[in-house]
Amino acid sequence: MPKKNRSGTLSLRNAIALGIALGILLPALLIGPLVAQQSYTAEYDVRVRGPLRQYASMLEQTMAPLVWNVDTQAAQTFINSVMQNPDVVSIVVEDASSGSFVRADRPERGGDGLIREVRAIKWNEVSIGKVTIKMSDKLVRAEYLQSMYKLIAALLFQLLISFVLVLLLFQRRIMHPVRQLQEDVDRLGEGQLEYAVQAAREDELGDLAHGVDAMRLKLDDLIKQQAALNASLEQRVTDRTLALHTSNAELGSTLESLRNAQMEIQRSERLAALGSLVAGVAHELNTPIGNSVTVASTLHELSAEFKEKMEHGLTRSTLTNYVDRSSQACDILLRNLTIADDLIGSFKRVAVDRTSAQRRQFMLDEVVKETLLTMATSFKGNLHEIKLEIPPEIKMDSYPGPFGQILSNLVNNAMLHAFAEHPQTEQTGQVVITAELLNDTPDEQVQLIVSDNGSGIAEDNLGRIFDPFFTTKLGRGGSGLGLNIVYNIVSDVLGGSIRVESRLGLGTRFILRLPLHAPSSAESSPYQLS
Repeated sequence: MPKKNRSGTLSLRNAIALGIALGILLPALLIGPLVAQQSYTAEYDVRVRGPLRQYASMLEQTMAPLVWNVDTQAAQTFINSVMQNPDVVSIVVEDASSGSFVRADRPERGGDGLIREVRAIKWNEVSIGKVTIKMSDKLVRAEYLQSMYKLIAALLFQLLISFVLVLLLFQRRIMHPVRQLQEDVDRLGEGQLEYAVQAAREDELGDLAHGVDAMRLKLDDLIKQQAALNASLEQRVTDRTLALHTSNAELGSTLESLRNAQMEIQRSERLAALGSLVAGVAHELNTPIGNSVTVASTLHELSAEFKEKMEHGLTRSTLTNYVDRSSQACDILLRNLTIADDLIGSFKRVAVDRTSAQRRQFMLDEVVKETLLTMATSFKGNLHEIKLEIPPEIKMDSYPGPFGQILSNLVNNAMLHAFAEHPQTEQTGQVVITAELLNDTPDEQVQLIVSDNGSGIAEDNLGRIFDPFFTTKLGRGGSGLGLNIVYNIVSDVLGGSIRVESRLGLGTRFILRLPLHAPSSAESSPYQLS
């Protein structure tokens, strides 16, 4: 079993050695300076500060008669005796009238660490001079540092001895059994379970070794059981794999059948829409053509009557009556034929666009009006109305056929779902179609909104309305493909996007964003009729 890389990590032995070192050094470093400072302060008071005050008091009393009697020799002798203390640096006795009286100095002890005491010299309560004594702590500090060096040396020696003893004990009592246990564990990791784990001693490490050996025995049993299970598992995996391949083949066949059925239903939807369009246009044409036939028949009868009267002689009133009635009949005939011509022209354009998905340039408002004109029969006899708010200047280079199919599906969806719960005698349904050019987009786009004031869509259904075969009117006029076809045409053919906003009772808004120049991909689109 490969050893783990422990770079940057202390070994157990080094960690224990470091712990011992810190356990000895930290108390010494924390307590030692405090004890040494207290010792130095006590020594300083005994050897420097205390003697300084004593010498100052003694000089104050001794120098008074000597200064008064101007006995400089005795004064010099006295201060020289005080200078026998090596810590005394200088003594200066001054006369109030003449200035310096006597002094003694030790220049080699000057510098830092000096303290001094100044006392007035009085005779009969009158100040006749002063004495100044200075002492140094150099010797005290030197002795203090020397003792500190000895203490540090003793601590280092103690630390070294502790290290050696603890490491020897640790090596013998812990590291050797741990290494042996590690070798046994590595061997178990390599799969060699036939050798027992050695227990060196009957202590905690021995108990750990016994536990590892018990684990070895259990692991060996588990491996044998696993081998038996693997033998049976391979056969089960083979059987399951064969069954899975069979299921996948059946699922693929079912999926292909479903796709074919979906395409067939979509084609049926489009053919049904076209058939409904033809039936509606035929119904619309029936009235103007019937009127035209009636007027033409009447005009024929007038002409026959006029011819008969010509044979017996014409009168002015007969001619005037014939001309007036013929002109009136021609006006009626022309008006009805014009209506039929407009309807047939719109039907031809819409029908050609629907069947060929031909790309061409067109004005948006004209295509919308032509599409709605061919759907006019669907709205006759009810109170629902369609309102257009489309600027006449919007020109598109796209596919009017798929666009018309989108508009037809959205309007029919509103009639089937939005207004199904509102009888015609109660509420007038309104579908509003608006369009505007978008100036905040990097490419030229138009936003088309088809909104209604119907019953709205439940929030749970908003995320599913574009899914194929999803409908709330299954078996009641809904196939579940209308909005799915709309979504696919918008995204795949026209290169746009569509989203829906709705709240129950407040109507529905379908918001389309379409490029003015559609991508050239509709020729190969599956939504083209053939």
